[in-house]
Amino acid sequence: MDSPIVIAIIVFISIYVIWYLIRVFADFILVSIALSSAVLSYYIPNLYPSILVGLKEMNLLNILGMTWLPEQADFAAIIAIACLIVGVAVLISIPILPFSATYRSMLGIEGSVFKRKEAKIRQWIIEEVQHYHDKNINENSDRN
Repeated sequence: MDSPIVIAIIVFISIYVIWYLIRVFADFILVSIALSSAVLSYYIPNLYPSILVGLKEMNLLNILGMTWLPEQADFAAIIAIACLIVGVAVLISIPILPFSATYRSMLGIEGSVFKRKEAKIRQWIIEEVQHYHDKNINENSDRN
């Protein structure tokens, strides 16, 4: 375990695994944001008075130009609140998107160019391990 090449390989693999986990958890976070937004949207008619009071207290109705919202929920008001929920969810999701494996796949970032580069790096690692192994064999044969 005191070999520098083994330590380098362990570091390389651990960084790769950590990035993989970040990508997986990013997808879980995006799904949880979408799911929680859907659940909140489902309860808009029941929570409408509370949502309206909260928006008024934060002065968001004036900022967003939504002063037309009535005191009682109607179809247009529910759609407006649902659009507000979608907007907030998208804004929260934006910083997470670059780490999402699904998003990267949709953009084609995981394409053949990256696979070729990955294969090239793997080949370099194999060559270095073989070089290190050959070096150790030569050192052991010189001692005998």
